[in-house]
Amino acid sequence: MARWQWYWHRLRAMSPAEVLGHARRRLRALSDARGERDWARVPLDPVTAFPALPRPDRAPEAVRQSLARDVERILSGRWRAFGEVALRVDDPPRWHFDYLAGVDVATGASAFGLDHRALPGGADIRLVWELSRWHAPVRLAQAAHVLGHERAAEKCVLWLEDWVKRNPPYRGWNWTSALEAGLRLIQFTWIDALLAARAEAWGLDAELATLRYEILPPHAGFAWRHRSFGSSANNHRMGELAGLMVATARWPALAAWGAPLGALQARWEREVLAQFAADGGNREQALSYHLFSWELCWQAWRALQAAGRAVPAPVEDRLRCAADFFLAVQVPEDPWDYGDSDSALACPLVSDEARAVAEWHQWFREPSRSVSLHYWLGGAPWGGLAAVRVSQPCASPWAIHAASGLAMRRCGDWTLRLDGSPLGYLRTAAHGHLDALHLSIWRGGVALVIDPGTGAYFSDPSLRCWLASRSAHNGPCPAGEEYPRRRGPFLWAAQHEPPVLEDGGAAGISVRLRLPDATLQRTVTWRPEAGGWDVVDGCVGRGGGVFSVRWQFAPGSTVERLGERRFRVCRAGAAMEVQVGVGWAEVFLVTDKAQVVQADPGGLLAGTVSPGFRRTVWASYVKLVGRMGDKPCVFRTTFLGSPPA
Repeated sequence: MARWQWYWHRLRAMSPAEVLGHARRRLRALSDARGERDWARVPLDPVTAFPALPRPDRAPEAVRQSLARDVERILSGRWRAFGEVALRVDDPPRWHFDYLAGVDVATGASAFGLDHRALPGGADIRLVWELSRWHAPVRLAQAAHVLGHERAAEKCVLWLEDWVKRNPPYRGWNWTSALEAGLRLIQFTWIDALLAARAEAWGLDAELATLRYEILPPHAGFAWRHRSFGSSANNHRMGELAGLMVATARWPALAAWGAPLGALQARWEREVLAQFAADGGNREQALSYHLFSWELCWQAWRALQAAGRAVPAPVEDRLRCAADFFLAVQVPEDPWDYGDSDSALACPLVSDEARAVAEWHQWFREPSRSVSLHYWLGGAPWGGLAAVRVSQPCASPWAIHAASGLAMRRCGDWTLRLDGSPLGYLRTAAHGHLDALHLSIWRGGVALVIDPGTGAYFSDPSLRCWLASRSAHNGPCPAGEEYPRRRGPFLWAAQHEPPVLEDGGAAGISVRLRLPDATLQRTVTWRPEAGGWDVVDGCVGRGGGVFSVRWQFAPGSTVERLGERRFRVCRAGAAMEVQVGVGWAEVFLVTDKAQVVQADPGGLLAGTVSPGFRRTVWASYVKLVGRMGDKPCVFRTTFLGSPPA
């Protein structure tokens, strides 16, 4: 899609008030691009003890070892992005370089005239921003605090000084998003606290004081004046407010550049209640952003406590529910998230970012067993996790989160997650996928049937469209054009009707989705005598009821044909048998890319999945084609426990 078309469709998604808001922000941008600021005119002296740092001598050995390991890795230029993507980074880092695409996008142009959605050469702005989220400098500062690592402290300060030099306020790609400014406010608040105690002894006191004035006022001013609003007010607004609240709690004088803490708190409380549903689910319908938004809220919550400000009970209760929701629907042993996922973390407080989901999950359940998070955070802000429990309605073996449209079932060594969710949040549904009716299956904590993932946001538009499509998920997919249409990055033409989840007890759980010209239905039933599951699908309407279902297996799975309609799927010591009912007209087993053309003519991306942001692999799948016709027909797929081959 041409850029002008994207902007046209984006404009059509805006309300008149939002259009007016963009006009006002454009005027602020013109003013900020031309104006000079005296960033040092307001004295910046820390007032509160946020963040409250644990004593170094109480750091568990596991925390000390992880910091020592990370310092060596980071100082040698071996960074990691998005948890698991290895990068070889320069010293100092090239702050505008996509190290995966090998493209440098450095520019001194005004940020207000740059389009971060259209970088050249396959570069993706998210990786450029990732470097400037300062996770590596924070880890160095943590090592300085816990291990007394003077070289780590010096390098942290040197890199921040280099960043300031190469990213003057409001110029270049790192000033194109208020969310990024908010996240850097959080990181710098932690860095300042971690280094302050020994800065004078190490000869870094003057440099740190200068960085406060070079970083804090322009970031606070940008995050406040160019904050998200309207149909863009998703987790970005959470990050902007959290960054402003955290920094303003420590340096109240920053209100001169942003807003007083009380005004920020009032806005934040409204966002918590708006973005987390009553059952705790995040309305963006993206599980990665659920954790990201919750962590941002935790930072804001703790900052308010440090400033002596109370949080109203409804807000505390909503965040408790959000923690409960994450415990209920996440599978920490082998997570495959629904919706967009860029593995974002607000602050690197875990011992291993590759296991961040598991560490946070454990902290929610039993804080003391999540060693690094417990050291840095202690317990939860509400004084204990006794109130947080995995929801399990007594009337049903399924844990149903009705407002969010997610149903979970844990039975023996099986875990199933059935999606009956709305497309996403607000009019654009920015981070949603066409995953309604999708079923993910784990056995023994090992993912076997997966959500296909995210890929990247801007570097490969075709792959991005594929991974967000209904065809890539395993819900019934009618022949013909998908509805609603995806108009480009973070933009859908419309919202489909919210699916309807119905719990039939022994008859199984059903989910139904009405589209303008078709109705899709799926029923999942436990078969105790067989130790497995029946999945019955249907499609009434479009194209005479011709539809397909793609059972996408996890990367690393081996699929063995046992018969014409029987297969064994094995992965990481877990196995299941898949039996395809006679109602299906066509059955395709695809275990090699060369076979894709038979099952998906023209669909060359079929089988491509993304286990993490900026990572893609190909994996086997079974594609089924059904035709409703005039005669009654049952489109059944059965999943049974099986010993590994």
